Amino acid sequence: MSDPLLTDDPLWIASPVSWRDACFSLPAIRALSEHHAVHLLCPGEQRSFWDAAAVGETRSYDPTDRPRTLAAQLPNVAQCLLWEDGTAAKAIVHAKVPNRIGLPRESLAKRLNRLITITRQPGPAGHRVRLFLDTAEQLAAGPFESRHFEPIQTGVTRQAGSVLLSPDSDFGDHYQWPTDRWIGLIEELSLNGRHTRIHGNGPAASALAEATGFEVIHNPSPESLAAFEKCLATDSSFPHLAGAFGVGCAVLFGPGDPDRTRPLGKQHRSIRTKVECSPCLLDACPLDLRCQNELELETVLDEVRTFLLETA
Repeated sequence: MSDPLLTDDPLWIASPVSWRDACFSLPAIRALSEHHAVHLLCPGEQRSFWDAAAVGETRSYDPTDRPRTLAAQLPNVAQCLLWEDGTAAKAIVHAKVPNRIGLPRESLAKRLNRLITITRQPGPAGHRVRLFLDTAEQLAAGPFESRHFEPIQTGVTRQAGSVLLSPDSDFGDHYQWPTDRWIGLIEELSLNGRHTRIHGNGPAASALAEATGFEVIHNPSPESLAAFEKCLATDSSFPHLAGAFGVGCAVLFGPGDPDRTRPLGKQHRSIRTKVECSPCLLDACPLDLRCQNELELETVLDEVRTFLLETA
């Protein structure tokens, strides 16, 4: 029998820094928490998310902290799981954690002393959640169970007919559908009687709020987010966070790839137009942003009207 990677000691897990990957890691961490006492090491902005997820003790840090400063807060850690390099990984090394487990990814491998090997069949890359699920499977956690994918429960009653609009993207301006089409979408939709709010801190959210008069929610708590029934969003981190709390999301994709990064769950809808260069996943568009400009208002309207009538 091969030497198991994990011991019976509490398992410290460094949450991915990006919100999207943090949400994708949730089912795997839930599975691991059924076999080990789990401690989450996460950026401060994720603290309320992981506290609500209730998978174990949570300790937060500022990503700008010096690794040695964070290491001083991690005494007697026996083993940890890492998915990426960064402040947390460097702190784990400085803390002299004896069992440092993770994938042999570029820049991360040098922080590890126990490597997880995942063998995949040739073909499309598949959804990014598999990175985390396959890791948990290699650690004998059995992550492929429906209970690991259930929404985070907050005890809040979902408000029937409520809609949250999220037009900004933290992935870059070229991930955003044109603001004038967002305004046209809201003008054409029948939102009368619906509790409608706007999420975002960028210019698209401000412009949409000014055009519609809807209130802007900048940083919703888990409880306020879980109260919404539907979310209409650009491709960003936000629909993944909303989806984790059971909000059904219709996501407008441009340069991103819905086959790899759509929100988890059958209640969501991906909306895009097919152009030759999409998905490109580039940091900036070298052409004419046709993946966004050719996503017509009528196409989105047809999809969203149906989506808003669907029940969970």
